[in-house]
This record gives sequence, C-alpha cells and structure tokens, in this order.
Amino acid sequence: MELREKKIRLLRLLKEVSVKIKEALKYRRDEFEIPAPHWMIMAMLDENGKMKVGDLSKKIGLSNSTVSGILDKLEEQGFIERIRSNEDRRVVWVQTTQKFKECLYEHFKEAEKQFENLLSKATEDEIDKVLEGFETLKRILER
Repeated sequence: MELREKKIRLLRLLKEVSVKIKEALKYRRDEFEIPAPHWMIMAMLDENGKMKVGDLSKKIGLSNSTVSGILDKLEEQGFIERIRSNEDRRVVWVQTTQKFKECLYEHFKEAEKQFENLLSKATEDEIDKVLEGFETLKRILER
C-alpha cells in the first residue's frame, strides 16, 4: 500500500472510530440529546470541579470558541453555570449544576461504564498499541 493510500485509510479509520465513540457516549432522552463533546466537558468539570473556561478548553483540546458554544447549550439546558470572578470580572468560572447531578449524573457514569465495557474487549497489549498510536498521531499533528 502506498503512503498516500495509507494516509487516506488512516483518515477514514479516524472518522469511523469517531462516529463509534460518539454513538456509544450519546445520551438520548425525549427532550434532548447530548453529544460526546458535551459529555467530555461535563466529565472534566465533574472530575475537576469549578474551572476557568480557558483551562477547560486546554484540557479538552478544543478552541475557546468551540467550548464556549458548547457551554452556551449546556447552560440553556441547565446543566452548567457560569460564575464571574469577584476579583477579576474578565475571569469566568464554569461548574456543573444540581440539575446535572440529579438528571444526568447517573447516566453520565453509565456512559463512562459503557465506554469502559467497549474497551474491555481489548487486551492490555491492544490498549497499549492504541495509546502509542494516538500519542504518535498527536505528536505528528503538533509539529
């Protein structure tokens, strides 16, 4: 297989994996659906507590504008709240709300378990290879 064909194959595989992960982590309920990037943000907030928007963006690996757009939607749904710093009004903190804890926390934990179950089919060697591959890809993309 030529290098160009390998690059195209890699791109297709990344797309397919992305779709499968998004599908596995989606939360569906009659009144709303929560995509995987939204879960990533809520997972980070759940794990770290109150965070600055910029720090959240860095940890998630998404741009500030993308994270802000997602936060707007989560705030509309009542799952997160923004809090302005009293010391510096330019600083905005974000945290999950009681509604998140009551409505979605159980599903959130269930989605994490579901993803772990999907990965439980892999051997430790396979996980190590996937991690190594993604770390290599990340280094390439950061060049």
